[in-house]
Amino acid sequence: MKNFISRSAVSFAAVALFAAAAYGQADNAGGDGAMLATKIPALHGAAAPLRVTSSDFTSGGKLDDKYAFNGGNMSPGVSWARGPAGTQSYAVLSEGVSFEDGHSAVVHWVIYNIPSSTTTLPQHVPNDPHLKTGALNGAEQAKTGRGLVGYVGPRPGAVGRTVPYHFEVFALDTHLDLDPDTADRQAVVNAMKNHVLTSGEIVVNYTNHAGK
Repeated sequence: MKNFISRSAVSFAAVALFAAAAYGQADNAGGDGAMLATKIPALHGAAAPLRVTSSDFTSGGKLDDKYAFNGGNMSPGVSWARGPAGTQSYAVLSEGVSFEDGHSAVVHWVIYNIPSSTTTLPQHVPNDPHLKTGALNGAEQAKTGRGLVGYVGPRPGAVGRTVPYHFEVFALDTHLDLDPDTADRQAVVNAMKNHVLTSGEIVVNYTNHAGK
């Protein structure tokens, strides 16, 4: 009887965890929002995760002050492996974790409808809603959690505080029919659901230095 109760308790806990994860996928407003790349399920589980790299930082490394809000506030370069067959566009999000509660997502960048032929975002992408130049022709940027369009660099509060930042790339089987003049991060996340072929991310740390 004890074994049955124990097994039942474990099963119930597993169901509860699954339900909580599913709720996080549906809502994307609570929980560890900075792990979004692992929370939106891909349409086809066989697709390998995207390998994401950067010319301006290493995975698990340190982000330079020039990419921080109180530094140069410029976006770093981000590159990724080409998506699987059927990829129509890419979306890139950059998110950190709130230093106030330790788990809520703080959104720093939302860029979508990146052409399927493009696998690199250059350094210092302009903070314009409609990106019509070069390889980013047709790409669009939505508002972050602060209501600003384009990249908003890290600003992790107290001097000396270190926070991880996620640069997440999603290969989509469609283009998102969203107006960047009104769309925000949540609108992009909702529109991506049921269209993600695969995803990947790179994580970098930023430390708020004295005087910054």
